Amino acid sequence: MQISAAARLLIVDDHPLYGDGLVHLLARCAPRLRCTLARDAAQALDLLRRGDGIDLVIADQRLPGALDGLALLEEVGRVQPTAARVLVSGLDDPRLPREARRLGLMGFLPKALDTELWLQALQAILNGEPWFADADGAAAHALTARQAAILARVAHGHANKAIARELGVTERTVKYHLAEIYSRLGVSGRTEAVARAAAKGWLDLSATAARTPNAPPAGR
Repeated sequence: MQISAAARLLIVDDHPLYGDGLVHLLARCAPRLRCTLARDAAQALDLLRRGDGIDLVIADQRLPGALDGLALLEEVGRVQPTAARVLVSGLDDPRLPREARRLGLMGFLPKALDTELWLQALQAILNGEPWFADADGAAAHALTARQAAILARVAHGHANKAIARELGVTERTVKYHLAEIYSRLGVSGRTEAVARAAAKGWLDLSATAARTPNAPPAGR
């Protein structure tokens, strides 16, 4: 997947393998992004206070020094309130996405996400769409655009393999999104997910074809 957005990112992570790897990944898949890497909260805040005009700050939860990722991103909201903020973590801690939402962050991304899904999440965030990988406390949030596109195709009887082909993603990605949809809606299967999403007004079942802006017209 290629990201076409132009933005200035600050990545805060002290782990060379992840931080440097993320910078290299974005250099390859998002050449219009300008990425700066900070190793701790103090260095990140110093960069922000210089007025470098960062558009998005992505911080790991575990950082050396006095501030962890959540504390850093809370401070970022005061230092540069126009910057979007995203928390990443390798910890299995349901408190983190809840706190990320409470602080007004744009997203929470587990480090275990595969590359394709991570890039999809980043693209959504750069488009101004919050992206949280968990479903805890998500009842007040509608489906993401990608989730709605997948569920619309499910409603029209499309199998996972066909949905993956239509959207240009892997079948594994479709299954991941469906698992998130089920958790978000509190259901266990496809039929119930479609019915509950429609009842909430999150899914338009009157459409004759399920499409996203990048999907080809039906029949071609």
